[in-house]
Amino acid sequence: MATPFRETTAGKVFDFVIGREKKKHSHGDPSREVFETIVFVVVLVLMLKLFVAEAFVIPTGSMASTLWGDQVVVTCPDCGQRFPVTASASQGPRIIPQMTFCQNCGLEFAPANATDWSSGDRVLVGKYAYHISNPKRFDVPVFKYPRAPYNAAEKTAMNYIKRLVGLPGETIAIYKGDLYRTTSLRYEGRPRPEQANDLWQYDYTYPNDEEAVRLFQGGGFEPIRKTPDEILTVRRLVFDLDRAPKSLSGVYKTRWHPDPAAATGWAGEEAGFKHTGGETGWLRYHHIRPGSWRIDPATRQATTPEQPAKIMDHLSYNVTHGYQQNDSTQAQYWVPDLSVDCTAEFGSAGDALTLELSKAGDRFQAKFDNGICRLYRVRSTVPDSPELMAEQKTGIGAGRYDLRFANVDSRLTVWVKGRALDFGGKADYDPPNRESFESTTTDLHEPARIGATGAVTVSKLSLWRDVYYTCYRGPGCGVQTFYVQPGHYFCMGDNSSSSSDGRDWGLVPERLMLGKAVVVYWPISRIGVIK
Repeated sequence: MATPFRETTAGKVFDFVIGREKKKHSHGDPSREVFETIVFVVVLVLMLKLFVAEAFVIPTGSMASTLWGDQVVVTCPDCGQRFPVTASASQGPRIIPQMTFCQNCGLEFAPANATDWSSGDRVLVGKYAYHISNPKRFDVPVFKYPRAPYNAAEKTAMNYIKRLVGLPGETIAIYKGDLYRTTSLRYEGRPRPEQANDLWQYDYTYPNDEEAVRLFQGGGFEPIRKTPDEILTVRRLVFDLDRAPKSLSGVYKTRWHPDPAAATGWAGEEAGFKHTGGETGWLRYHHIRPGSWRIDPATRQATTPEQPAKIMDHLSYNVTHGYQQNDSTQAQYWVPDLSVDCTAEFGSAGDALTLELSKAGDRFQAKFDNGICRLYRVRSTVPDSPELMAEQKTGIGAGRYDLRFANVDSRLTVWVKGRALDFGGKADYDPPNRESFESTTTDLHEPARIGATGAVTVSKLSLWRDVYYTCYRGPGCGVQTFYVQPGHYFCMGDNSSSSSDGRDWGLVPERLMLGKAVVVYWPISRIGVIK
């Protein structure tokens, strides 16, 4: 005899027996059925929200340009570049951008749609993530603000979203925009709070502890180096030649031009440059200071830009009223970590192309020649003696190739057709000297160069900079160190100059971690995985 089993669903009961099905009548109260269905749905939603995923809206721009807060998306009237400008109202009345600088060409202009603001990105947070595994460096977690987890005025939870940069037990150092770490410091004998739950507070990060600073200056910290994907996630546009400003001409327009000292073979084309001949010739880049030029409303002519200028930590997202002398969110720091993208067409396998980036006077090169990429360091003290750092096969012959070269976090990274080459650690180098690490004439006049021998055409040319972590206490503060207490994490915003984060208020206790930001689901134009 077959044994029946029972299954219930939303007020209906079914008896199942192999070979037959018998449907029993429900209790006959429609209102009860509706009530039970509503309760079931509510409980399901609450369970999902509690344990699986929850939606959050980003109100401010502390994570720009990875995540946008309330913003106005503007279009440069000269080069056509579209970019967001903050319209955040979290700290007072809504910001209406009056004057901004183009993220690409640097034009100062008044946005035509200044009042057409949109709310910030909507993100989905995986609340299960940190139940499965521990938070990882460079995750983007959502957490309760430890200083005030509840906003009494708005009667809402104070949830923050930042990038995780420091792990429990580490001492993190911020220097010249880069991150460093060590686990060798124990901080014995330092003050401790009366309550263990107060370890997150700023004082217990032991900021700029004498022992930590001394160890850093002696080379006792190691650089925190980003992976190739992480480099691409946080990089910022410096200039895209495909969006050259229409109102400028010559070097002001292209920024790239043949190096007067070694211009052999180069000629400009409509959207790039072409090299011919057997002698090596060089192009070099001259930067324009953002906001140093505008279109005169009376004559409709462009004013003269400031060029060459240092590449600074400029982010147009923060510029709402033009240049403000005391505005700490505007570019104050020279950025030494750069990357260059291009499409190169080689006439034959024997033609050669060199991508070069300068840093504190030294030159770092990726030379593509006969199917091999070789990395060199040319020290300013011995410019005629390039040091071979590493080499790797590329398979490059005659034809078109997308190339990218980055000098970020004291590591050289090369991509060919979107794939990063593996140099097995040989592309890493020791960080610059802590005492003499400053910009030089080379960084001003030749922050990036391109060399070629033979028939090589370069197009789709763009220059980028790395994210720059600033001193929270103002420019020129040197190294900053912070200890990450066990069971805590150190988090900072990608928009470092406009972010209230661990540099100001301290750590995030593990118990306040809500989950990992996974995707942007709205607006449609921003849909994508958060990296």
